[in-house]
Amino acid sequence: IFVGSSIHKEQLRAAGFNAPIHVVSLPIHKQATLEKLPSGSYQKKNTIVYSSRLDKEKNPFFMMKVAEAFLQNHPDYEWHVTTSGKSFRSMLPGVIDALERLAQEQPRFKLMTGLTKEEYYTELATCKIQFNSSLQDYVSWTVIESTAFGADIVFPKFKSFPEFIPEDRMYRPFDVADALETIEDTLQSPRVHPQ
Repeated sequence: IFVGSSIHKEQLRAAGFNAPIHVVSLPIHKQATLEKLPSGSYQKKNTIVYSSRLDKEKNPFFMMKVAEAFLQNHPDYEWHVTTSGKSFRSMLPGVIDALERLAQEQPRFKLMTGLTKEEYYTELATCKIQFNSSLQDYVSWTVIESTAFGADIVFPKFKSFPEFIPEDRMYRPFDVADALETIEDTLQSPRVHPQ
């Protein structure tokens, strides 16, 4: 059995799987992925992108608290929430209403629906940070895609994230102030990811 993190391996063992389990790198054809966008450099915009589902394990209410506080302190920034769907969906009661209410109250909190892969990758190529608030992670495609297109990252210090996210790019889970501080530090010391 091949898995993307030691957390997943431990959970399979706890569930009774006895076969050999190997933690491996994730398969991705970088060049084929990068070719989804026209070649060339992309101008970075004052944008934070959130790309996760809006279900309970992704902690969307926390993300909205961080976004609201961040946008109050940064009038020159936007916060984009993305989906390829025609509309946002969630199995978490109240989250869509809260999302739409925040977008109504804060015009720089933008809901980006119906994005093609090319449009999504352009969001990643032009944003300053991809923010993640997930409380459950086995394989983080979001970090692979974001760093492939040159986005910096801010993730919770939780589950498998410490296995592959640099220490200075992680915040304490459920701690809005620490998440905001990590975003500030990241904006002050950006990393340019290789393309």
